Amino acid sequence: MPELYSAEVGQQILDNYQEAEIPEVHKELFHWAELFTQRSWDMSAQHLQRLHTYGLTDANIVGWAQAACLQTWFTMGAEGGGVPLDSDAGMQPVFQKPREFYTQAPEGLTAAEPKRPNFHAPDSAEAVAWVATDGDSEEYQQAAAWAEARYGFVPNLLQALSLQPEFFRRHTLALELLERPQTESLSPRQHAMVRALVSTLTRCQYSADTTRRLVASACAEPGLYERLTEDYRQREWAPLDRVILDFATKVARNAYKVTEDDAQRFHEVGLDDEAYVDVLNTVAIQTSFDRLANSLGVRPDPRPLLPRV
Repeated sequence: MPELYSAEVGQQILDNYQEAEIPEVHKELFHWAELFTQRSWDMSAQHLQRLHTYGLTDANIVGWAQAACLQTWFTMGAEGGGVPLDSDAGMQPVFQKPREFYTQAPEGLTAAEPKRPNFHAPDSAEAVAWVATDGDSEEYQQAAAWAEARYGFVPNLLQALSLQPEFFRRHTLALELLERPQTESLSPRQHAMVRALVSTLTRCQYSADTTRRLVASACAEPGLYERLTEDYRQREWAPLDRVILDFATKVARNAYKVTEDDAQRFHEVGLDDEAYVDVLNTVAIQTSFDRLANSLGVRPDPRPLLPRV
């Protein structure tokens, strides 16, 4: 943004981008980005069609969606980890705010109240998403071969990204990271619970079947998935589970509100920093993928997206 706008226009955008002195196509892009960040479950094919009226292509939209997905992952990790702002970021003064400015800001809606996921199907029964797909590139063929070997099929999410295959390496890595805990400090049960809760908060139909199956395979607790997805706050939980679920909700809803107290709560129930970071990364990656799937209208896969081995 600092490269595109002066500090004055940048402040106008922060105050109210719809009234800022910028091109209409930029306002439409900001509106799309706002929905992606705050209410991706409300996005529809009509939002993409409005971008088409400005001459933007499906390839453009897929590229921005992937960039927004990666930015979500990066930002949630930084905010939840308490990473300070870089002093040499080279940003205009208008964009430099102390961390306290954000932690004290009003809460913004970046995740919904627990509710069954929304789903807006593509117009065509054969389509996997609102955007076109292209399976001819070498990068896509490589990603498809990897997915076939790992899952037994090519996920609709990868097919929906085929117009911008240069991002595949990051996405395939993220899919692997989501499959299981990355440390021994977090159990498979806790990891599965976090994924299921986050997909409920993002109202992502694409991830619902996968997280349901993951919870079932990680533990033998009848009704656990329903306890997570029908407002877990109204249920009884062990103190350790409650800390993990409350933290996951806070990161998914308002990552900028995370403080040292959240890490301290992990310590109070016997969890270490590795568990804290593992939960944080799981929330960040799951949220990123859920927003991406919501924003492109990706149809759920024919079966859960879990590795065969």
